[in-house]
Amino acid sequence: MRAARGEMEACLQATKALCNVCGRMTGAKIVLRDGKVFLAKWCVEHGRTEALVSSDQDWYLRSLAYVKPGTEPVSRAVAEHVGCPSSCGLCPRHEQHTCVPIFEITDRCDLRCPACLVEGRTAGDVTLAQARSILDGLVAREGRINMLTLSGGEPTAHPEFLEIVDAAMRPEVGVVSVSTNGLALAADDDLIKGLRDRGVVISLQFDGVKPETYAALRGRPDLAELKTRLVERILSLGGRLSLTMTLARGVNDDEDEVESVLGLLLENDGVVSVMVQPLAHAGRAASGVRHDPLDVVTVPDAVRLLAAASGGVIEEKHFCPLPCSHPTCFALTYLLRLGGGRMIPVPALVDAETYLDVIKNQALVGTDPDTLLRIRDGLYALWTSSGAIPERDAVLRVIRQLLLDVDRASRAGDHRALLGVGADHVKSVFIHHFMDRYTFDLSRAAKCCNHYPQIDGRLVPACVRNNLGGGR
Repeated sequence: MRAARGEMEACLQATKALCNVCGRMTGAKIVLRDGKVFLAKWCVEHGRTEALVSSDQDWYLRSLAYVKPGTEPVSRAVAEHVGCPSSCGLCPRHEQHTCVPIFEITDRCDLRCPACLVEGRTAGDVTLAQARSILDGLVAREGRINMLTLSGGEPTAHPEFLEIVDAAMRPEVGVVSVSTNGLALAADDDLIKGLRDRGVVISLQFDGVKPETYAALRGRPDLAELKTRLVERILSLGGRLSLTMTLARGVNDDEDEVESVLGLLLENDGVVSVMVQPLAHAGRAASGVRHDPLDVVTVPDAVRLLAAASGGVIEEKHFCPLPCSHPTCFALTYLLRLGGGRMIPVPALVDAETYLDVIKNQALVGTDPDTLLRIRDGLYALWTSSGAIPERDAVLRVIRQLLLDVDRASRAGDHRALLGVGADHVKSVFIHHFMDRYTFDLSRAAKCCNHYPQIDGRLVPACVRNNLGGGR
């Protein structure tokens, strides 16, 4: 069919989406045009509106081959689907379990970021008793949780913050991370040490190193220097860091700013991962940052920027979608640490089928017996390979040690130690594109694996919560 402007386009899929103007749910289609992918919607009142979903049609189409069947949760809090979002939590139509729950413990915050996704929530503080109840519910739904993120607002502003951290450090939870703007940590070494001693990963909001970047996204140009000093301080105290970069068109979507963030991962043992989040215009960001829904950063743009900024360590082909989510939501790659600051992408070492099986239904490298057997078989094939493998001897030494460490932790039955083996040997680079009113696609929401646990036991998909509500 032809688009409104007379351009040739092809329809790939029908779905439901939100009108760009009024935000009401309406009929929509995924369309291909001029080498890009768009979400086109039809509203009774406002007619046709569009949003760019992917700047690279080929990337989008290739990514569809990575979709894997979802994993059922142990149990569901919602027995019957009666409509979205009124029956969200997870209903029987939801296609994926919870990979990484995002636990909002407070709506307090000491910043007013123009790029904030969660502005307007007035749930207050979760009490310690409620936190324990929510954690009980998570375990009931999932059985075991590889990674739990404490979020907000600003979670460190909660009056019982460390007590909630301690409550989360239960045997069924592997890794606990705290998503923070860092202001409290910058003023309190004891807080950094407390998180370090508990083995918590500090997931620090870190958008680059330029004052103008922080002026645009956080309303505070002085944060550029504060964040840089804070990273140095956390690393000097032995803390573990994950850096989260919000990537916005015309603000920090240049190779220099991306390199400033990725370089910290490549150069510091204590930085275990980088998460790049193309800016979603939800919450305060809906009006706080300039926005053209047809000119935004999408996943393949972030892939290109990260590969270019890596100094040859990572190539675009080393990124793939996270198979357990919708392919438009996530892309990732893992880097094997070789020592001496050297790293090699894991996808360069194992065949694609093995790699996808390892990551297919979880955000962390799996530690279940079947996954470990797949890793072992892939590594044995590498060991006996006669082909050219970069730094083959160094790779094999690290792999041998990794297998020994995995075996030791497995024999001890220590879930947390087993996940720690991965953190000791592997770094990760994630791209996560949250949806907003413009890009919200109900078929994507049904595949979401990032969920907000609620006081009543429901698990609300992140982009449903951010755009349609339905939280506590």
